[in-house]
Amino acid sequence: MVRISSEPGTAFESSSREAARLRTVLEVGRKVTQILDLDRLLAESVRLIQQTFDFELVSIFLRDQHDPEFFFNSHRSVRPGSLIAQSCGRSHISKGMVGWVFRHEQHRLANDVSRDPYYYFSTEETRAELDLPLKMNGQVIGVLDIESTAVNAFDPEDVPFLEILADQIAIAIENARLTARAREAAIAEERNRLARDLHDDTIQALIGVTRQLDLLRCDLSDEFIDTNAEGSGEEVPLPPAIERRLTRLQDSLDRTIQGLRLLSREMQPQLLKDLGLTAALDALTSDLSRTCGLKVEVELSETVNALRADQQLEVYRIAQEAVANIVKHANANKVIINVDVQEDKIMLNIRDDGKGFVVPDDLTSLARRGGMGVLSMRQRACSVGGFLNIKSTLGQGTVLSLEMPVAATREAITV
Repeated sequence: MVRISSEPGTAFESSSREAARLRTVLEVGRKVTQILDLDRLLAESVRLIQQTFDFELVSIFLRDQHDPEFFFNSHRSVRPGSLIAQSCGRSHISKGMVGWVFRHEQHRLANDVSRDPYYYFSTEETRAELDLPLKMNGQVIGVLDIESTAVNAFDPEDVPFLEILADQIAIAIENARLTARAREAAIAEERNRLARDLHDDTIQALIGVTRQLDLLRCDLSDEFIDTNAEGSGEEVPLPPAIERRLTRLQDSLDRTIQGLRLLSREMQPQLLKDLGLTAALDALTSDLSRTCGLKVEVELSETVNALRADQQLEVYRIAQEAVANIVKHANANKVIINVDVQEDKIMLNIRDDGKGFVVPDDLTSLARRGGMGVLSMRQRACSVGGFLNIKSTLGQGTVLSLEMPVAATREAITV
């Protein structure tokens, strides 16, 4: 039997055991509440709970913030510690014991799942299951799911202690979400400010430098006409060394201005607002083809521009980040971007022919090695109830897939 407590004894021993159980639960809660990154928080929560209490399988299901009739499996940890740190499917709240907990807002314990009418098949090995609501402000935002391969694995006396832990996880999730929203708002504001500064100040100043360079070329030409053509007024070529230096300087300024314009558009994609996703992706890929020599093909459903602005923005930002990662790391020659809109979901697939890489079970480990782009994309997908999957083979390239429900929406649109 999987228990937090030991066998009963005297009243004093019982009190000591309860104090020990409470200390254990509070210690686990203390560790998770210190984490403000939602992805790492969820991954660490399932890992700590599984290892501390020796459960076979621990999962956290989160309610879809944009469609409360659905929930998705966010993180799962399976003994002996193989962490699956990615979304594993989206389900309606009418489904299974987890759905029952979402609907009734209280825990459900089945020490023999074969006898529970609400049990929904998870794995062939599961024999007992305990589901605990993650409540915040009177609402169930998620469910902590614990499963065992043994019948009668859970001691009902342990449920109140695990409920305390579930409450702490719920608070930690809300804190992480608030932190993420504040960070995203600050980043968006800074991005917009930098885009305006680049366009209004830096780019205009560089254009002014190019005009001064043109005037310098004219002044030098006049000087050489006066000294070498004895005032005849005939056009005289500048010396080759000076001409080459001026040409290189002009080319360098042109490339810098072009790069800054591209950066400004990436930070504040006005085309996305004005003309929609098709035009924005075309502009993005055209710039990459011209500046990086990367061959990019875009295949779009005819209905992509009918998506709401917030959905188009998420698809664009994830595609933008994915292609930027390809340019930086993949050493690819070709990229194919496909966006397909079906009745109930949006699917984005990005495939490259680069060198590929080993995809870790825990995507947060990429962030520790500097791979913040993948984590950023996954967080964006999660924020709209979507699922991001990455498959890569060394020497054969990488495929990134995003699936996002059409019903998803956001309260505020942040470019």
